[in-house]
Amino acid sequence: MTGMSNWKPKPWIAVVLNIVVAPIGLVYAGKPRWAGIWFITTASLGLLAFFRAFAGVSDAMMGAVQIAALIAGIILAYRAAKTAPERIRPRYTRWYSLLAILGAFAVAVIAFRACVYEPYKIPSTAMAPTAEIGSRVIVQKFGYGHFSTFGLIFGSRPISALLHRGDIIVFEFPVNPAEDYIKRIVGVPGDRVVYRDKHVFVNGVDTRGRQLDDYLHPDLPRYSQRFLDKLDDTTFAALQDKDKVKLVPNDFTFRDHCVYTDYDVQCNVPPGNYFVMGDNRDNSYDSRYWGFVRSDRIIGKVIKIIR
Repeated sequence: MTGMSNWKPKPWIAVVLNIVVAPIGLVYAGKPRWAGIWFITTASLGLLAFFRAFAGVSDAMMGAVQIAALIAGIILAYRAAKTAPERIRPRYTRWYSLLAILGAFAVAVIAFRACVYEPYKIPSTAMAPTAEIGSRVIVQKFGYGHFSTFGLIFGSRPISALLHRGDIIVFEFPVNPAEDYIKRIVGVPGDRVVYRDKHVFVNGVDTRGRQLDDYLHPDLPRYSQRFLDKLDDTTFAALQDKDKVKLVPNDFTFRDHCVYTDYDVQCNVPPGNYFVMGDNRDNSYDSRYWGFVRSDRIIGKVIKIIR
């Protein structure tokens, strides 16, 4: 056989491709259907792990399952290439087709994460007990005008979706925009927020509700007081410690909108800005310290918390 018909996939290329950009190796080996099945299976495992669908299964165990799936894909790619007959080379196995498939997939993933929904993992206890350290959250991106993912910013536009007191948002940390923070909106533009004696007052209304059972931190052998707070139509549990915490603010934009005394903090939220706090009140670095969150720094709103 000569010319166009004298082609057979090389096993070592199939293996390398599947290691680097799985399951492209299976496509190169002439098994696009196998590649689709492998991708759907591994993607489903990843989603189930993210949403904690398997009770009692740790992240390490799920990681081991996904590694096993990767190894299985490599073996399949090797065997598919090894046993493939010589034939006219399918167009989808050529380098430019493989590159186009990979590029289309990458664009689709990036576009979805940048413009529609993006997953995040909670790195601290600042939002406990609502979202513990290690919890996963799904953030709605559309409507908030911040098109970014994987540390890349692709553009921005004014917010078109409404934000309310009580919403949990992810945003670029004003002190260091390279970091993403997650907090709850306490004050919207035009509000007056006062933090006094560990109570939060918004436009003169105390958000503190009834006291709940004390909260035992899962990562530390200590208890915090727990209260049922309310911001507009949103009720949530907030934590506080019994010891007094001294607030030492940074210098920030619109610092003149806030007054700090020995016993309270009083801030008038300027236009286009938001006052945010963590639910773990005495263990949250938030607007009380570094000021307001500009609307153009808001990445999106949390719509789902997976504990």
